[in-house]
Amino acid sequence: MNFKTVLKYINYRLTAYTEHDLHSPFLYDFYMELIKNDYSFGDFDALNSIRKRLLANSQSLEITDFGAGSKKLSSNKREIKQIAKHGIAQKKQAEFLYKLTNKFNPKNVIELGTSIGLTSLYFSKAIPKSRIYSIEGCSSIYQFSKQLFEEQKVKNIHLINGNFNIELPKLLNELQSIDLLYIDGNHTYEPTMQYFNLALERKNANSIFIFDDIYWSEGMEKAWKEICTHPEVKLSLDLFQFGIVFFRTEHKAKEHFVLRF
Repeated sequence: MNFKTVLKYINYRLTAYTEHDLHSPFLYDFYMELIKNDYSFGDFDALNSIRKRLLANSQSLEITDFGAGSKKLSSNKREIKQIAKHGIAQKKQAEFLYKLTNKFNPKNVIELGTSIGLTSLYFSKAIPKSRIYSIEGCSSIYQFSKQLFEEQKVKNIHLINGNFNIELPKLLNELQSIDLLYIDGNHTYEPTMQYFNLALERKNANSIFIFDDIYWSEGMEKAWKEICTHPEVKLSLDLFQFGIVFFRTEHKAKEHFVLRF
């Protein structure tokens, strides 16, 4: 983190709510089950073993970056272990995503930014009967994650290689509804707003949209603030690492909460 981000994180920690501040049954259950709960699901050991293997993998890939790039990895040649350390959801974040998808059981999931495929595997294991559509722009990373999914005998991930701007509209034309959208790529203002607005056309009352790294850049922060104020968003949650929005009709009044993660 740079100095400005550190200050924002300190402010976040000082102002974030815990379970003691939450009066809504929905939010209290959300916090206790998905954040406070440290129960280790049976899949976690196997997923953590894959993570350790990726963190020890010195294979080098030629990277074509279509988004905002990486703050820690500047070279276009990157080792798998570097990507595993800096470029994907870390253990705590990935296990949260597992618990969230396991709780809400979305049937159609779109992931923008497969990377080396580990986060996709968390989704896959959490909801084995659901369909996960994961889009990756870089062909070498796409090939690596495809090989990983084949090795793990995963059947419910539909992997797509291509630019988000082209592949997302094509995919949305094929789907009647999105239950969960996870955006972990191109952390800049205009693309984030573009993907959000496109996905809105296929959302339903129970859809969940998750935005990774909402404090990654000023543009990403601007996008997150606009998304929170969108009239169709009923509930928005700031977990610093993630921004999460709901469209649930039972939330009559628009609400925003900062939750300690």
